[in-house]
Amino acid sequence: MIVDVRISSGVIQVLLVLLILPKESESVTTIVQTLSSRYGMVLGGYGPGYSELQGVEILSHTGVCSGVVSDIPSQISRYLGDVSGIAEYLEQTVVFCRHSFCWKLNLRENTWNQTGGLQFEREHAASAEVGGRMVVLGGRSIDEVMGALEIYHLDTGEWEVKEELALQTPRYSFCAAPVNSSSLIVIGGWDGENALSSVEILNLETGRWEKGSDLPEPSYGHACLHTEVGGKEGIMVTGGALTGRKVRFLELKTGIWSNLQDLTFGTDGHKLILVEGVPTIISWQNIQQFNGTRWNLVDYRLENSRSAFTVTSVPSHLIKSCS
Repeated sequence: MIVDVRISSGVIQVLLVLLILPKESESVTTIVQTLSSRYGMVLGGYGPGYSELQGVEILSHTGVCSGVVSDIPSQISRYLGDVSGIAEYLEQTVVFCRHSFCWKLNLRENTWNQTGGLQFEREHAASAEVGGRMVVLGGRSIDEVMGALEIYHLDTGEWEVKEELALQTPRYSFCAAPVNSSSLIVIGGWDGENALSSVEILNLETGRWEKGSDLPEPSYGHACLHTEVGGKEGIMVTGGALTGRKVRFLELKTGIWSNLQDLTFGTDGHKLILVEGVPTIISWQNIQQFNGTRWNLVDYRLENSRSAFTVTSVPSHLIKSCS
């Protein structure tokens, strides 16, 4: 193992390069994983007895911390059923929405305040942080599958609908991830009648949608993440209602899909996030992590079993009570 420590923009990154020694006739396989100093934050959802969970849990490489972040304010009414929330980190703030209501968490002060609500009430939508902007798109309303896209303005606390940026194919139960500081990728989902294999890429600066490489098979209920595997930058896609334990990887440079090691057990409606640089799946109460070659079920769990929850990643130095 080679350990390389780098400091960039005040953030320490540790690069672990695992060298698998070859036999005489084999070449060297190198697995590279960047360990950034960001924790996972688990928010909302419903626990045993279908009780609404307001507690926030923090996930690091050593375990789970509870009670270090203020509880999410209670919601007076529920609409569209009990659906998953969405959350993104923006400039020392976490923006969390469920249904059409939104709150923002000031991580420095550890306080929640209500902020502007989504223009469209939706369930099974997706969100992504792109160049410091929170983007929400797709989903389902009471009577239609949606393609609408909204962008949150942190300075005003308001959402802006961008009609010209709406999804080419309306969908829900899909995933979205940033590609770079100006673009995001949308993968799979359900269009109201069929599971989708289509992939679309949006450049927020030019306002143009482009077709990406289709999934090997239709999928919905999966999760995705922009990460690096074996030195290749790409999008990891895990699980799904039709694809169970499968893990697929889209290399961004070539547009080619490949298969990675299967999950330890099948899952859909789960969340996938980087925890200190390690791809991590959270499903109900269980946590699986990818070590570069295989998935492992870790020996710690969330304090509460959760459905319809959401996650985001936050700089570890802003969560001082969890280490």
